Formats: sequence, structure tokens, C-alpha cells
Amino acid sequence: MAGGRSVYSERQLLDWEASPERPVKVINFLLAGHINPVISLSEMRSDGVILGPPQSILRIARDRLNPILRRIHFGFDL
Repeated sequence: MAGGRSVYSERQLLDWEASPERPVKVINFLLAGHINPVISLSEMRSDGVILGPPQSILRIARDRLNPILRRIHFGFDL
């Protein structure tokens, strides 16, 4: 189901018994680059990137994402 790229075992994934009525969301992440130096949680809060405690996957508005994008070096301009 997850192509061998999951923190869950195949058994755990199967035990969830995903179906159209009971879907399980799978998110496939692609590592495109590293942020170096690392941005601390306190920096992300002070820059307004995140506003509360990071408890799940969240959408970050583009204008709040800019402080992070300025520090990522992909080898091309964004």
C-alpha cells in the first residue's frame, strides 16, 4: 500500500481495513532538499511561519512560508 515507505508495518496498515467507507489517508513525501542551517521551532514561531503547537500536518499560507523558502537552497530560484 505504501510502497515500503511507511513508519507502519504492512500488518498495521492492513489491520486498519481501509475501504471506500473507511478511507485511510496516505501521504507520499518527496525530499527535495535540506534546510541548512536548521530552522528551530522558536524561529518558525517568531517568523510567523507557525502560529501554534505543531500537532499535525498543516497548510502554511505562502506569505508565511517565505522565511523558510529564503533559507532553502535547491540550486535554482523559486
